[in-house]
Amino acid sequence: MTFAPSTRRTRRGGVPSLVVAPLAVALLVVASLVVGDGGSAMAVDGPGRPGGRVKPVQTDAAAARAGAPRPVGPVTRTGQTGCAATGTLDSVDAINRAIDQLHVSPELLGADVGASARLQDGRRLMVFGDTLRSSGAAGHGFVRNSMLVVSPGCLSAVLPAGRGAIVPDRPRPAGSTGAVVGYWPMSVTVTPRPGQDLVTVMVQRVRTTGGGTFDFENLGPSAALFTVRPGGTPQLLRLVDLGPDSPDVRRPVWGAASALADGWLYLYGTAGSTAPMTFGRSLRVARVRPDRVLTQSEWTYWDGKGWSRSAAAAAELVPAVRGTSQTLSVFAQDGRWYALSKRDDVLGHELTVWTAPTPWGPFDSGRPIGHLPSDLDAGVLRYMPLAHPDLLPEPGTLVVSYSRNSTDLATVIADPFSYRPRFLRVRLPVGEARSGSYAARPVRR
Repeated sequence: MTFAPSTRRTRRGGVPSLVVAPLAVALLVVASLVVGDGGSAMAVDGPGRPGGRVKPVQTDAAAARAGAPRPVGPVTRTGQTGCAATGTLDSVDAINRAIDQLHVSPELLGADVGASARLQDGRRLMVFGDTLRSSGAAGHGFVRNSMLVVSPGCLSAVLPAGRGAIVPDRPRPAGSTGAVVGYWPMSVTVTPRPGQDLVTVMVQRVRTTGGGTFDFENLGPSAALFTVRPGGTPQLLRLVDLGPDSPDVRRPVWGAASALADGWLYLYGTAGSTAPMTFGRSLRVARVRPDRVLTQSEWTYWDGKGWSRSAAAAAELVPAVRGTSQTLSVFAQDGRWYALSKRDDVLGHELTVWTAPTPWGPFDSGRPIGHLPSDLDAGVLRYMPLAHPDLLPEPGTLVVSYSRNSTDLATVIADPFSYRPRFLRVRLPVGEARSGSYAARPVRR
């Protein structure tokens, strides 16, 4: 994601910003799985095998008119670049050295976001937002998203046949000259299935709003589904927009964080505010069975007392005032649930956790666990901290990444390695917050 002064806003906390966007990582589907989407289904015919293919069944027209999810992108075959040797990634310092030094491929020089998920074969997927490519690469410049496979001692970029974004831009209607809609990743979950993984990548769709490089608006959430066989390359199965396009910053963007627990996929939605000097986002939660995520009519929403079919009834878990970033992490550790984010988004400075006994709360008022300030005078941006609970686990601590960027696009192009996430280790608080005077603990890399 890239930021710069703009007359239009992409609301990621109220800052006039250029955001280069999140890449969406994936849903892994079983060979016999049929995914419903309110009037349509998708039969999977061995996408991980040579000659395998995905057979989408057309969405029923009546269901589409009723607002059911609809397919918006082609299914493409993907491959991987050669291995970029990382050495042993056995510490946060080793991870940062690899990120700061490795030239993975001309197709991935710099990027933000870096949401990750672990596959059942032990590899890790990482998805990124706006990704800078070298001038010699196909589709050079920025693409909306990209993906890495992290194997022991090796990083490989995942590329579709056309070597563009791994989650392709929405095709323009024939004869249209309107703005292109692309996809920024927010969160990713992996559901293991026999012989392959089901990966759900929640993304937000964005549209250019002006002639400037960084004029965008958020139109709502979407879901990208991938399948990955053991040792295989992720394959995109489906890309579906959830709900109609709307630039209203007050409507929740579902999938800003996601978590699996007890057979449910919990999808957290963040919503902006039009109130003056409110830079944070409020937080709500929905849930659905993982293989029915495309069927929004099967979602239910926590209304403060129980699970409702009405999205409008969704209760506020965290208020927008001193609230979360647009994209965040929610996870469980040691029997407690945590929402981790940067309070007040890009303009804030506190790396914060809100804790709760269940995925639906009640969440406390939040406590700082570190400092993560941006320096607008120097043009340095630090934003979008994300949790990686299964990465190098140690009791009472957590590995967190955050995105780095510059307000000057020329600086990013001159030094793409400065536009890569950085990792650190933080200590998690124990118990509930009793007051706002909790002192931030130091972080260590």
